[in-house]
Amino acid sequence: MKPAISKTRIGLATFLLGIAMSSAYAADSKGMPESSMSFKDYDGNKDGYLSQDEFKAKGKDDLSFRAADLNGDGRIEPDEFDKYAAKKAADQPKPGY
Repeated sequence: MKPAISKTRIGLATFLLGIAMSSAYAADSKGMPESSMSFKDYDGNKDGYLSQDEFKAKGKDDLSFRAADLNGDGRIEPDEFDKYAAKKAADQPKPGY
């Protein structure tokens, strides 16, 4: 006969599973999930483009900036940002895998 699992152990297991799964939901340095990144959140000076400094201010590095700057003009336009955010979201591991 197997011993019964206590509610405390179930609660602890659930808590630990939640912590383990949290890595599946990547967050930037400000705690914002990648999937909910907003161009407006990044555009500090509200000029309609993202500079490398604005991108870095949100915890992104030079490599990420170059990946997002699809046309290589040194700034990220809203459509480039949307494509970058969608790719980042698609690259995240799915829970349970």
